[in-house]
Amino acid sequence: MKKFFKLSFAIMFLAGTAFILNSCKKDFDSPPGPADPNIVANTSIAALKALHTSSAAYDVITTDLIISGVVVANDRSGNLYKQLYIQDSTGGLQVLLDASGLYGTYPVGRRIFIRCKGLCISDYNGTMQLGVKAFVSGANSMEAIPGSLINKYIVGGSINNPVVPKVVTIAQLGTGLQDKYIGTLIQLDNFAFTSLNATYSDTSVYKSTTNRDVKNCPADGNNTIIVRTSAYSNFAGQRVAQGRGSLLAIYTVFGSTKQLIIRDTNDVKFTNPYACALPPGTLFSEDFESIGANNLTLALAGWKNIGEVGGILYQNAAFGPVKCAKVSSFSTGAGAVTSWLITPSISLTGATAPKLSFTNAAGFGVGATSFKVMISTNYTGSSTPSTATWTELPATFITPPATGFSSFISSGQINLSAYIGQNVFIGFKYQGGDPSATTTWEIDDVRVTAL
Repeated sequence: MKKFFKLSFAIMFLAGTAFILNSCKKDFDSPPGPADPNIVANTSIAALKALHTSSAAYDVITTDLIISGVVVANDRSGNLYKQLYIQDSTGGLQVLLDASGLYGTYPVGRRIFIRCKGLCISDYNGTMQLGVKAFVSGANSMEAIPGSLINKYIVGGSINNPVVPKVVTIAQLGTGLQDKYIGTLIQLDNFAFTSLNATYSDTSVYKSTTNRDVKNCPADGNNTIIVRTSAYSNFAGQRVAQGRGSLLAIYTVFGSTKQLIIRDTNDVKFTNPYACALPPGTLFSEDFESIGANNLTLALAGWKNIGEVGGILYQNAAFGPVKCAKVSSFSTGAGAVTSWLITPSISLTGATAPKLSFTNAAGFGVGATSFKVMISTNYTGSSTPSTATWTELPATFITPPATGFSSFISSGQINLSAYIGQNVFIGFKYQGGDPSATTTWEIDDVRVTAL
């Protein structure tokens, strides 16, 4: 009985203790994030940048200027190194800091305050920088704020401030020293990479920073701009985005060259189909700008590239700013060659006065090669196009020079009115043979238009 009372008492005591503890328990909210310090900015980023009026000068700030800005880019992905970009309502600025892992202390969306007295404002080939002036190898230099001095100049504030890119066009982006968009987060719409087979940056042992071109649609001005990516970024080896859409990036310049720096691949919002919407009155258009490296086999969505005799396929022709399709039997060892490059099906239903046009060039004319443009209404997509019915169209072709390459000429406007109401295929047929007939032919800017 005595043991029973002791045990009962112990149970009652534990239950009472639990009740008391539970009664005292409170729900605590997460601790608040950092707040803005008791510091007031007395100038804007634009006003600070206005102190630097001569490119490559080193303007040391001698007054008690304080700026405030929100971090819009940091070193999280490795595409930036020892630097931040901040911006306020007046502009953006690159801030050089001699420290790594800055994204931990200065995440995107954090407001920071910078006591500028003693710092230096300068530029690197047109892109403004804030750092310290130094004397290196007998010459003035712009260097990052030493790690031991960062807290002297920079004070962190609130986090999770909104970061909204400025939606612009390439035409709005200037290259002057005081351009308001340099150093800011911008957004370009309806863009795509011109070469879809590339990675964002160099994946070799040389680790070279790499430029990739992005381009908008012809209806928007056919503009191209560089996306510049470090080989040390954590996405350097990824294949570039395959679609078309919005691109967020920090806008910078290198002299008169406009260039973009993405923070990571989340900035590349290419979720729409790659092909541009066709302009009014255009039924089909191909400018070959999406092809890959020179001499690779040409591969375009919907097109047929067929080596019907001899197995010789059309290839990419990419040299300088020109991209097109090319074909030749030269050095193939194929005594007889018949090669086809055939468009996807093109509907002429409801078309008024449809016309075909393209440009063509040729080079190193040897022997009686044949190059023709043909049309078919019953081609089935097979690997033996000659089994379909094809009609030659009256195009204008260049006369191949014996050495070197010709310029491109227009085929002229080829009337397709006889095919209104039907689906057609346009085929570029090459016939030659090595070594007797090896002329190289190129085509570009294939279009079918209608009123």
